[in-house]
Amino acid sequence: MADGVDLGSRIDELAARVRELEAIRELTKLRNSFHHCLNGRNWTGLGTLFTTDAHLDYGSFGDARGRAAIQEYYSALLPKMVELQGASEVMLKNFNQVHQVTVDGDRATGACFFEEHVRFDKEDVVHQSVGRFSDSYVLEHGRWLFGRIQLEHYWVVPENKEWRWPW
Repeated sequence: MADGVDLGSRIDELAARVRELEAIRELTKLRNSFHHCLNGRNWTGLGTLFTTDAHLDYGSFGDARGRAAIQEYYSALLPKMVELQGASEVMLKNFNQVHQVTVDGDRATGACFFEEHVRFDKEDVVHQSVGRFSDSYVLEHGRWLFGRIQLEHYWVVPENKEWRWPW
């Protein structure tokens, strides 16, 4: 015992803090992987980020339950957007911001804001979509996965005129 602190207790406390920091780091990587897959239209990779019984809740934009259904939801999302706009193609980039995580053993919750830029048929107007993702995570077989994603969509607005692709 040094300075009234049990060395074993101090080591246990530090080990718990390291486990929490490692979990937060892995959860941040998971959230970033979601956006990388979405931007790269990697629907198979996106599906692997979810538990087999995960729930995707996009409110009025639809929902899906289970890894396979979630993967199918995303693979059909862009064609649905094209159809709704009467366009022939869509370009989309989604960026996450301010990811916050709370870890509780093999479960965790998190939230992040997103900004998405959408452009149809190489038109001069880019639409900005902004909102928040609320996540539940599960540690399965040593790997963090999404158990649930819930979308809170704030708005979609035309961002500017005379925008060019690529710059």
